[in-house]
Amino acid sequence: MQIIISGRNVDVADGLRTHIEDRFGRLSRFESRASRVEVTLVEEKNRSIAEAVMSVDGAGTMFAKAEGPEVRTAVDRLYDKLSRRAKKGRDIRRNHKSPDPAPIPMLDGESDE
Repeated sequence: MQIIISGRNVDVADGLRTHIEDRFGRLSRFESRASRVEVTLVEEKNRSIAEAVMSVDGAGTMFAKAEGPEVRTAVDRLYDKLSRRAKKGRDIRRNHKSPDPAPIPMLDGESDE
């Protein structure tokens, strides 16, 4: 999976870059068809914003946005959001059929005829 990291008003240091690559590299466990993740970091006056767009082959894209007081906090929140969304998509694909409805209990005096 290709991970692209860019920053607006943020200097993406090597330590932060490896942290992002380690975190977002784990997304392939939940979404095996993920081919590319673009992470954008934005530093504003009182907050940091992290955005990600994950391209999934055959299924389109997933977008998430998170903010926090520091860049690492925003990145961790972003990873949590994107991983939850990928897990949910995986579970929907696995359980695409609804379970059989529960049988209706019969009242006393009713017959099965």
